[in-house]
Amino acid sequence: MKINVGIDGVEHTVDIVTAEKNSYKCLVDGRDVDVDVSLLHQGSGLSMYSVLSRGKSYDIILYKNKTSSVVCVNGQNYTVDLKSPFTLHKGREKKLHDGEKFFRILAPIPGKIVAVKVLQEERVKKGQSLVVIEAMKMENELKAPADGIVTEIHVKANDKVEKDAVLLDIDTGAKP
Repeated sequence: MKINVGIDGVEHTVDIVTAEKNSYKCLVDGRDVDVDVSLLHQGSGLSMYSVLSRGKSYDIILYKNKTSSVVCVNGQNYTVDLKSPFTLHKGREKKLHDGEKFFRILAPIPGKIVAVKVLQEERVKKGQSLVVIEAMKMENELKAPADGIVTEIHVKANDKVEKDAVLLDIDTGAKP
């Protein structure tokens, strides 16, 4: 999985080649990097990690809100912009028919469904959280591409899904 990371305005490419439990083999800007990651705490927009790489230990705190992310590495703060398959295809949808009346929300990568935040026949607003999916210990929200009504839900919490699995359908042409 490729992730584009902007750190204080400088772009880097991270390609996660293999991931087993807490160990990752990556290419960072084309260089081999092995990383061991342990999640220490997660909640309310704050995540704490212990990271080992190249014989060094790093204490990392990730602060996230709706508009930005800040990573504190061993006491030094960095503004971070992540562009993973989730953010590049966040709310990834497929038109079911010509026009834009029906959307099928798809899983951007394989993972586990953490939560389905809507009900069948529920009216949703553009940008509203629909599904939370976890992959490689990261939770990501998929959001509604437009106002509409959820016509069918294909998954439930704890389901494991493959890339492009159908998660739910939205009818954006439905009248109130």
